[in-house]
Amino acid sequence: MNIAICVVAYNRLFSLKRLLSSLDDSEYPFPVKLYISVDKSDVDTVIQYVKTYHWRHGELEIISHKRNLGLRKHILSCGDLLKKHDALVVLEDDIVVSPGFMLYATATINEYINRNDIAGISLYSFQVNYHSCQPFCPLREESDVFLMQNAQSWGQIWLKKQWEEFKAWYAENNEDFSQMDHLPKSICNWSNRSWLKYHTRYCIERNKYFVYPYTSYTTCFSDNGEHIQDETPIFQTHLNQSREIYLRFSPTVQYDTYFENSRIYEWLGLTKEELCVDYYGDNGNRLNRRYWLSRLILPYKIIKSYGLRMRPYELNIKYDIPGNVFFLYDTNIKYIPEYTPKVRQQQFFYMYGTQFVDIESFEIDLRNTQHSNQDLQRLNENLQNEIKTLFARRELEKRRTLLLVIAFSILMIIRIFIKYMV
Repeated sequence: MNIAICVVAYNRLFSLKRLLSSLDDSEYPFPVKLYISVDKSDVDTVIQYVKTYHWRHGELEIISHKRNLGLRKHILSCGDLLKKHDALVVLEDDIVVSPGFMLYATATINEYINRNDIAGISLYSFQVNYHSCQPFCPLREESDVFLMQNAQSWGQIWLKKQWEEFKAWYAENNEDFSQMDHLPKSICNWSNRSWLKYHTRYCIERNKYFVYPYTSYTTCFSDNGEHIQDETPIFQTHLNQSREIYLRFSPTVQYDTYFENSRIYEWLGLTKEELCVDYYGDNGNRLNRRYWLSRLILPYKIIKSYGLRMRPYELNIKYDIPGNVFFLYDTNIKYIPEYTPKVRQQQFFYMYGTQFVDIESFEIDLRNTQHSNQDLQRLNENLQNEIKTLFARRELEKRRTLLLVIAFSILMIIRIFIKYMV
């Protein structure tokens, strides 16, 4: 099997050195060719450093672009290297790899290179749902990997045949696109400089999956760059430090592009044409399914409700855990459900695992907050935006207190809102 690594660089010298250092410290079962592809920028420090870099695990080839391609064209051009190789490990410079990443890569390539339903392999494992920045914990069964209908950019493996199929699709679908009902809003809102939005759209429209590990073989620093204006630790994940990798395959767990478990349809006895699974609140039932599983308080008849006692959340459905914290609605029946702020409180405690609050700051916030004429859907979106902002600033000394102040303020706003609605 002819496998190579391609490092994608632009103008972040410190980031590049950090990545190359982690690559140098990793285990390789055979010599591996390393490409370092450097896009044209206003500074020459990166290309000058690369010219002096010594790669001790195989052959090194430097690709220096004479004109600026931009991130999207640059990344996609790296896929052309698959004309020379069976598989390509693609690493942007704001990540680091684990010591055993190449052992994982080799094993998964051998297992999935001939699978037509697989569009690629991820080295990264999500601990956050990137649509809403809520915690994500995948269900685990016998396999050491699972499938997800999201392409990857924080460490990924492209396979020769599968990449050729994507490029053929991309040749006919490379125009800019905005909102499409079958795609997540967040992906549609990504800049047209993004290549990942196209690869993810391809997975959704062609029903392809990426293979994901339960423990991550890369982690992302989200350094300032074309997509990130402010550095954030939110996408840092637990990095596997093992130098010996033993993997079990045959995954039975699949997640869609919204981070929702596909097994939920089976557990509820409903089809994908009947049911919108929307625990994280990112889907919004944009395809108008009759039944809607959601944490949101919606104006429809609740035909089943669940507690949030088990993790991951979908096990509460599998084991039919009683409660009144998230709901299965029939959208054919209009209804105003009963609601108490305790519902949002229980959801928050479940997601973020805390029940502490700075009461004084909370009361000051409450007195200074005025609210009118917003529906509950908007309130939920505001809550997620506040949480996303706080996550991005969580390295600050009082990040935990601030997070809880905002969350409990919104809970009280909901209570006031409902009081006046009644």
